[in-house]
Amino acid sequence: MNRKSNFLRNLEPTLKELMLGVFVWGVILGTVGVFFADAKISFVLGLAAGLAAAEGMALHMYHFIDRSLEMLQEDAGKHMAKGTIIRFACALALIALVWRLHGNVIAVFLGLLTLKLGAYTQPLMHKILTKIKEGR
Repeated sequence: MNRKSNFLRNLEPTLKELMLGVFVWGVILGTVGVFFADAKISFVLGLAAGLAAAEGMALHMYHFIDRSLEMLQEDAGKHMAKGTIIRFACALALIALVWRLHGNVIAVFLGLLTLKLGAYTQPLMHKILTKIKEGR
């Protein structure tokens, strides 16, 4: 438990806001999407898999960017391209696995898209969290 709290405390605030945005969008998509899904459990499990992958991709991206900032420009570009390929391959592997298991591929894709939605709404999350902290 202590290890987990230290991990969360040491994360970059922007990354925390991004990850919170991914989670919030996942809850919103899950709440709305479950009403339209034929197989509700499959939808929720697929969305959860996509959300977990999106959170992992955010952490992976953060670490790759952090490492590339210490490299020379040409090495950093190659390093970032490598990270992009790894994340893309992992997303494709997850989609292929869910498809093979006859799960809800659309829900997985929606879960993965929460990373993009979280990135767009990160400034809003920052404003909200700043107001909450100032209110204390």
